[in-house]
Amino acid sequence: MKLIINAEDLGLSKSINKGIFEGLKQGYITSASMFVNAKYSDEAMLYIKENNLKNIGIHLNLTYGKPILNKEKVPNLVESDGNFHYMCSMPFFARYEEVKKELKAQIEKFLSFGLTPSHLDYHHYFYSSNEILRAYFELAKEFDLPVRTMTEKERLLAKEYEVKTTDFFVSDFHESYQKDENILKNIIDFFDGKDVLVELMTTPGYVDDYTTKQTNYLRREDELFALKQAYEDGVFKNIKLINFNGLKK
Repeated sequence: MKLIINAEDLGLSKSINKGIFEGLKQGYITSASMFVNAKYSDEAMLYIKENNLKNIGIHLNLTYGKPILNKEKVPNLVESDGNFHYMCSMPFFARYEEVKKELKAQIEKFLSFGLTPSHLDYHHYFYSSNEILRAYFELAKEFDLPVRTMTEKERLLAKEYEVKTTDFFVSDFHESYQKDENILKNIIDFFDGKDVLVELMTTPGYVDDYTTKQTNYLRREDELFALKQAYEDGVFKNIKLINFNGLKK
């Protein structure tokens, strides 16, 4: 078993950035993915560049904040205030041409810092829209980047587009009420002895007042501390921890 411990939402707040960078430095997070349109994205990009981090991907986003492009260029993707449509309503407004232009602009912003992303993944419900998935996989192929796939349908599309991805995506740790190393042990036990590559979705970080205004999910410190404890207790010692760069080879 090879495991990618991927931390989402880098750039969302100073406190989330702090937690994720601590985990990357100490080894209990192996990969992270970053918003490019959040308030603290530029700060995170500077840290990544200064510390020569190579295991950071792009958290492509059509549901949080404002697009990179002017709203006149992507009118169907935004509300009247210029913000993206919220969460589950977003796929109903997605139009292929606008989606592809905006997602490409997000990739190009990351590249503009002189950084090379390790992979592409996404924030909320991309798998619900064929138009979004088409743009997602076309851009992954264009930029020659591995991708997150959450469903078997997506993995089949990755094969069709000749884009590299993992064998499995696991969100049980993030979704479980129980945030401790037992959940992580159970996940590893399930795949024990199998020649598979797995992405473990996590959303760790510290929570400050600004973070509480940006997201409803506030159990980020629980995830951070559980990952750290599991790492220190040797839960991951018999598996190979990697990041998405391992898929490029």
